[in-house]
Amino acid sequence: MRRMNAPYPPWFITRASSGSSTRLKTMTSGGSMGMLLRRDKYILILFSTLCLISYTGFPAISAQILIDSSRQFDFARTCMKSGEFDTAIVEFNRFIHFFPDDSRTPEARCLIGICHMEARRFEAARKVFFRIADTTSAPRFRCRALLLIGESYYRQKIPSEAAYYFRQVIEECRDPEMKNMACYRLGWTRLQEGRWREASGTFRRVGKGSPFYESAGRLAVQGLKGETIPLKKPAVAGAMAALVPGMGHVYVSRFRDAMTAFVLNGLFVWAAIESFQHDQEVLGGILCALESGWYTGNIYSAVNCTHKYNRKLQENFRKTLKDQFHLNLFAAGRGCGGIVLTFHF
Repeated sequence: MRRMNAPYPPWFITRASSGSSTRLKTMTSGGSMGMLLRRDKYILILFSTLCLISYTGFPAISAQILIDSSRQFDFARTCMKSGEFDTAIVEFNRFIHFFPDDSRTPEARCLIGICHMEARRFEAARKVFFRIADTTSAPRFRCRALLLIGESYYRQKIPSEAAYYFRQVIEECRDPEMKNMACYRLGWTRLQEGRWREASGTFRRVGKGSPFYESAGRLAVQGLKGETIPLKKPAVAGAMAALVPGMGHVYVSRFRDAMTAFVLNGLFVWAAIESFQHDQEVLGGILCALESGWYTGNIYSAVNCTHKYNRKLQENFRKTLKDQFHLNLFAAGRGCGGIVLTFHF
C-alpha cells in the first residue's frame, strides 16, 4: 500500500530542529505578534505626546500683550471720572509699575491720592501726598501735593491744619496759579472757622488772571455778611438756665428740651422739700444731690445747644455761597506721547 504524505502543518505550528529530533512550537500572543503590537502602542503614545506639545507650545510662544502708556493712563482716568475710585487706583498703580519713567508718573500718584480723598479715605490720601511732597524733585508737584494735603484737612473739617498747608503753598510756591488756588482755599477755611473779615481779606489776594478771581471777589463781599448772622450768646443761655431750668433752651428755640429740664428739676426740688418737711433728712439729702446733677446738666445742655444753634446758622449761611474749587481740576486730560511696552509669554 502506498503511504500518504502528511499534510503541511497549520500556520500556527512551526518546526524546530534540535539535533536529530524535531518538535513542534505553537505561536501564541507572547510571540512575534505581541511584540509588534507593543511597538505600535509606543509609537502611538510618542506621536500623541508630540502633537500635544506642538498644540500647546506655539500659542504660548506667540502670545503677546501690548500695554500702551497713553491708553493705560486714560483708562485709569476714565475709571476715576466715572466714580470707580478703587479700580482707578489699581489702574494708576499698574501705569506707575509698567512706566516708571513716564512724565505722567507724578501726576498718576497725585490722582491716586485724589481717588482716596474722593472715597473719603483722608489718611490714605495724605500718606500719598506726603510721599510726593518729600520725594519729588519737581516744585510743581510738591506744591500740588501740599495743596491737596490742605484740602484733605479742609474736607475733614480740621481748618487749623488745612490753613497751615495752604499758607505753606502761598509761601513756598512760585507758580502764581498755585498761589491763587491756595489763597482761595484759605479763604474758604476762614469761612469754615467763622472768621468772616479775615476770609474777605484772603479772597481779595486772589490775582486777576486766576479763574477763581471773580468768585473770590464775590465771596470777599458776601463773606462779610457773616458778621450780621444773629448768633446767640452761650453765656446768656447758661445764665437763663441757672435762673430757671429750661429757660436756656427756650432761648435757642429748643422747647421740648426746655420742658424736660423744667419738669425734671421741678420734681426733684419738690420731692426734696417734701422729704425735709416729713423729717426724712437722708432721703432729702439724696434727692438734693441728684437734683444738683440735673441742675448742672441743664446749664451745660443750654450752653451746648447754643453752640449748635450758632453752628447751624453759620453752616446754612455758608451753603448760600458758591465754591468753584473742585478736585476734577487736577484730573483734566493732557496730551502726552505714549510708550509701548511688549511682553512675550
